[in-house]
Amino acid sequence: MLLGSKYLSLLVLSWLITFQLIGVNGVIDPITGSLVIGTVIAGYFFKDNIPFFSKCPKTFDLQELEKDMNNKVFGQHLASKIILSALKGNSNRIKYNKKPLVMTFHGWTGSGKNFISELIASHMFRDNKVKKLRYYLINSHSDFPLGTETTAFKLKLHATIISAIKSCNTNLFVFDELQYIPIGVLDIIIPILENHDTSIDSRNSIFIFLTNAGADAIVEKTLDHWRKGYARNQLTIQDFDKILQVSAFNEIGGLKKSHLIDSHIIDHYIPFLPLEKNHVLQCIHAELRQLNQSMDSDNINKILQMIPFGPKPETLFSTSGCKRINALVTTHLN
Repeated sequence: MLLGSKYLSLLVLSWLITFQLIGVNGVIDPITGSLVIGTVIAGYFFKDNIPFFSKCPKTFDLQELEKDMNNKVFGQHLASKIILSALKGNSNRIKYNKKPLVMTFHGWTGSGKNFISELIASHMFRDNKVKKLRYYLINSHSDFPLGTETTAFKLKLHATIISAIKSCNTNLFVFDELQYIPIGVLDIIIPILENHDTSIDSRNSIFIFLTNAGADAIVEKTLDHWRKGYARNQLTIQDFDKILQVSAFNEIGGLKKSHLIDSHIIDHYIPFLPLEKNHVLQCIHAELRQLNQSMDSDNINKILQMIPFGPKPETLFSTSGCKRINALVTTHLN
């Protein structure tokens, strides 16, 4: 009944549009009239499959994202808190933002940088078809071969982002493995990140840069905190913000000597702390829940024994984080 009611409303609307096209004394041929009616109805029923009618989301459910992060992200109290706060603040003042939200995620492999980026993408774009259109994952290792055709890659990157925002101003751009981007490449997108490119409005898009720059400094700071007998959750962003800026600006990679840093374009430098044994255990149990499987303690301990821990002599942190957990759990289940 509801479908029929909507169809009738669309039909009436279509005839009104057609009547407007005809005018008082004019005429319109049957083919044109049919095209008008067909376009309106098709646009309503098939808008998700036709590029002209495709969705361009403006907001997303941050409460659901927060639930997911609480249940699936381990050992990252700082990163989770700052990211959620940044996203909420950006969403609340979206009409008054002067530029898009720009964040850098710093930390060892397997600490959760990619995982949280994927969670953000999944909640920004709940429809997978929309996600494929609006979520851009730039793999720095494959997209920017070091020392070759840097100018061409810069122009391609700039053109890709401009085109994406012109088609929809809500996008998520994630740059992975920033250490493989040649120095200076990212400066070409500064006008976009400052929203100074007059051809687009970039304020509703989000840019995230993933890097291992500063990872060793994060580990050393966390380890020093532990040596002094302080609890992990007592670490604050003030302990890391400055050292991450300095590391990103000086270490090899896409942010080295970049104007993104000295122009203060990056809003948040977010530390991903190294994961301890109990966090790796949480990852194992989460993976088992995801697979709807169980595992005895002997096999769980065997998996833990295969995870390298460091640095010496404390060997407190997993040097691969939770990156290998999926493969190791699957292997031991089989």
